Amino acid sequence: MSTREITAKDVKATEKNRVRYSSKHIKHLPPGTITEFVWKDYCPLGFRLVQELEDINHAEYLKSVCNDETLRKLSTGKVGNMFLLCKDDRFLIKILRKSEIKVILEMLPGYYQHIHKYRSTLLSKNYGAHSLKPVGGVKTYFVVMSNILQSDVFMNKVYDLKGSSQGRTNKKIKVRDKTILKDIDLDFHFYVDSLARHRLLKQTKLDCELLEDEGIMDYSLMLGLQVKGSCQGSTDGLIPVYDSFTSLGSVDSSKFMKTATNSPDSSSTMYSCTPSRDSIDSEDSVNVQSVASMCPSPAPTNASDSPQGSIVYKTRPTNIFQNSSSTNFGMRIPGRARRVGRGESLGSVVGKNVKGGGEEWYDVILYLGIIDIFQDYGVRKRIEHCYKSIQHSSKTISAVHPKIYSSRFQDFVSQIFLPDEDLSN
Repeated sequence: MSTREITAKDVKATEKNRVRYSSKHIKHLPPGTITEFVWKDYCPLGFRLVQELEDINHAEYLKSVCNDETLRKLSTGKVGNMFLLCKDDRFLIKILRKSEIKVILEMLPGYYQHIHKYRSTLLSKNYGAHSLKPVGGVKTYFVVMSNILQSDVFMNKVYDLKGSSQGRTNKKIKVRDKTILKDIDLDFHFYVDSLARHRLLKQTKLDCELLEDEGIMDYSLMLGLQVKGSCQGSTDGLIPVYDSFTSLGSVDSSKFMKTATNSPDSSSTMYSCTPSRDSIDSEDSVNVQSVASMCPSPAPTNASDSPQGSIVYKTRPTNIFQNSSSTNFGMRIPGRARRVGRGESLGSVVGKNVKGGGEEWYDVILYLGIIDIFQDYGVRKRIEHCYKSIQHSSKTISAVHPKIYSSRFQDFVSQIFLPDEDLSN
């Protein structure tokens, strides 16, 4: 099927609208608070194509993104802050620099062609690039992305991995109530079906080739880990299902994999834990109906069943990596995790059948994707590379040339995801 190309003219196009807090929210604001903003869309046609490709209704998107909650958090946020929307957690918003928005726009034509061609891509979906400027205030740039970590599934651990060690320690960044761990904190190797691993490495290679061609680096692998049978709150107190003194063949992992892949809704049939629905920054949610005339109301799925003024959203797909072949690649990958020493995953990979020491193994479900794909190797990153390479080995820092970054990232993925012959049989 032919794809509509995003032209240079499309990339340069913008749309402006004036928005304001809802009258209901204004009543609770301190006197003197700015209530009107200029909302700007960048390359609206190009991002509309991305939304259509991912079955995102544009009117619904605007209604979800343009509201009191977004205005409040953007007007008080800083570069690098990110948050989920309370009323529609399909979308993750991150505040960026102007230079990063420029990178997103410049790569959009190639990015769109790539995600259209490779429906199993691991790249996070960028649904829109915008800016918000309070009347008489400072402009804030932000991107709206797909929420890779499904909110209806409890994650025992969540990692943000780059394949480098310098500065990759836990800095108490949280998504909802879960601390995002970094490379140094990674204490597992993951064993997955050989075919799944082959597809994972192949797709990672294709995605990294695009990012390398676009001059992008400093991206991460977002990895969510759920242990079979665990419940909310059991983050570090994981109970291994078998150890080095238990025969691996005695655990019916193939049956577990079959259950995970064939279940129509694994999140509800496999796990009894109640998912966390807290906001990413633990703030109280704001109950609003609308914000501005630029946010048209989407048609309810059943208008006769909807209270006047309320919106009934379509059911969110359980697999945000859905593709034409109906495979759930990138989401709900069944496997086994072997606990290793902290930082061992950054070094050489040890054999999985090492005996002794009471090895810990876990049946797991993995959720993963490549995020933060908006940093080029510009002047700022080149200076950072020069500065850090004086103090540390260039192999351990993240600020490196896109070609080197791509190669190292692929090597890292191949080292932490290993073939499990027991799952393949």
